[in-house]
Amino acid sequence: MPVELVPHQSLIMLGRLAGSRGYLWGTGGNLSIRRSESHFLITMRGTALDQLDSQDFVLAPLQGGPGEPPEASTEIQLHRRIYQARPDVRCVIHLSPPYTTLVACTDLELSTEFVPETALYLGEIARVPYILPGTDELAQAVASALGEERSVVLMENHGVVAVGETPLEAFRRIEVLEFLCRMVVTARSAGLTLRGIGADAVAALRRSYGVKPRR
Repeated sequence: MPVELVPHQSLIMLGRLAGSRGYLWGTGGNLSIRRSESHFLITMRGTALDQLDSQDFVLAPLQGGPGEPPEASTEIQLHRRIYQARPDVRCVIHLSPPYTTLVACTDLELSTEFVPETALYLGEIARVPYILPGTDELAQAVASALGEERSVVLMENHGVVAVGETPLEAFRRIEVLEFLCRMVVTARSAGLTLRGIGADAVAALRRSYGVKPRR
């Protein structure tokens, strides 16, 4: 039987994983997990995600404005708006992995029909234009882009937000997206044209794994 980690331990694990994959630089990125119908746990501002300990988190109310509480990550409103809009989401991750951020600084289209993992874990990838980080405007734009069914949003010239019903599910989406972006950038650099499996094959694949259809 899997061991159930306490919430802050789950986020510490995610920070270590992100660091080991090379997805971190400086003090960028933030992590959170829903604790109840009224509160969520989020990393504090200025923390290095691969060096988190139990003192690097703050319990935040689901209702509140930007900068509340002041010791929380500057992107707290981003997490808050997602939890408000999506009761199914238990974990929110915002990172700026290198290839994902590279693609977020371009107009490259990202199809998820290339390999089974991208089709299964990512679904449709939404995008929002560059908006000043830490603002409620950005938070509302990302929550709206996620809608009721999407799980990944590229924030142009900024990074990515991924959500999940578990911390590992949200992180897996970050991991698969970074692989996809690396594959697309590498193929483009080599002058290769990637061939997808097609929408019908994707739908059959998702049905076979019991994954509900996504827009």
